[in-house]
Amino acid sequence: MSQPLHFLLIMAAGGGLYAEAFLKELKRLGSRVVVITEEAALKQPWPRDAVDAIYAVPDIYDAVAVERAVSYLAREERIDRLVGPGEYDIELAARLREHLRVPGMGDSTARYFRDKLAMRERAAGRGIKVPAFIGAIHRPAIAQFLHETPGPWVLKPRMAASSKGIQKLSDQQAVWRALDQLGDKASHHLLEKFTPGEVYHVDGVVSGGQVVFASAHRYGKPILALHTEGCVYTTWRLDEQGEEAQGLFAMNRRVLAAFGMLAGVFHIEYIRGAADADGKPGEFYFLEASARVGAGLIEDMVEAESGINLWAEWARLEVGEVLPPYQVARVHDTYAGVLASAVAREHPDPRPYLSEHVKALPAKPYHLGLLVTGDTEAAVKARLDELVGRIGRELMVHF
Repeated sequence: MSQPLHFLLIMAAGGGLYAEAFLKELKRLGSRVVVITEEAALKQPWPRDAVDAIYAVPDIYDAVAVERAVSYLAREERIDRLVGPGEYDIELAARLREHLRVPGMGDSTARYFRDKLAMRERAAGRGIKVPAFIGAIHRPAIAQFLHETPGPWVLKPRMAASSKGIQKLSDQQAVWRALDQLGDKASHHLLEKFTPGEVYHVDGVVSGGQVVFASAHRYGKPILALHTEGCVYTTWRLDEQGEEAQGLFAMNRRVLAAFGMLAGVFHIEYIRGAADADGKPGEFYFLEASARVGAGLIEDMVEAESGINLWAEWARLEVGEVLPPYQVARVHDTYAGVLASAVAREHPDPRPYLSEHVKALPAKPYHLGLLVTGDTEAAVKARLDELVGRIGRELMVHF
């Protein structure tokens, strides 16, 4: 019988704990689980029954210091697998795998799931549609891009998560001012044509280089609008037989093949441009890929609609060599959506909004989270729309 695998997890959990189901499933499968985090995260309610040891460094974002600490730990601690379950963790885990020669996704492949410039170049090079873009590196090339590509444009950090740090710029002077303000940090950004449209995401599981589970969803408002304009966050599952979902699934398979993902979970975002003058639906464009479980209550939505916990499935994949061939199947098949909002009350009472089809989700202070279910996409969307209106009126949503 094979020896239990020894896992080292890199987790920047100072802002809150995540991946608990991942930790618990690893332990249930007989693994040894060791965590490296930052000192500020030691106060989090770690599931101690699922973690054999926790070590902390002063600054988890100091990659050199973390590499030294992990190398020191590896003198006595066997490391068979090294995993970064969060957005920043992915990059650091890939670097440590390369250094310690641990199996798994290395620096080059991880770049396609972290670096917005690398992922766009890869996608475009494989014939996948992306909005027009350029790295904020060579100024004459940027000038040519601005001349040839009508604005507005968005200036994006290459390695930041979600829409953090994105600037929408309407004229060339504003672009140059923004680049001047960044100084020698400008090369860590890319410039992209702003493409208005509806934003979607596909979440699922890859094994043996093949998509074994995927679910397509649509955001109520693009994440950029949430950060810049303020509104209630919603997302819901699409009808899988519909034209939207079928188009997304086809494009998603091409993206994952191009990026070389062999095993793991994914959260990939797309945008669909506006319809043309003849009413023909707009085209889908690739936006961003992550080799992790999607944030924003997406794990709760996927589990509600399918019975599949993406964190637990990821853990099963990681321990794949001590399990039968990996398979995943829906436990049930329904429709779900989630809603989250910042509100004026520190601890809002969710009970007035609950029903047979609406459940409360854990939320931090001054926030409300709800899970909505239904027999069809239309039913879920209608319930979400009603809740968005009520919450905006009754809870004084913070914008």
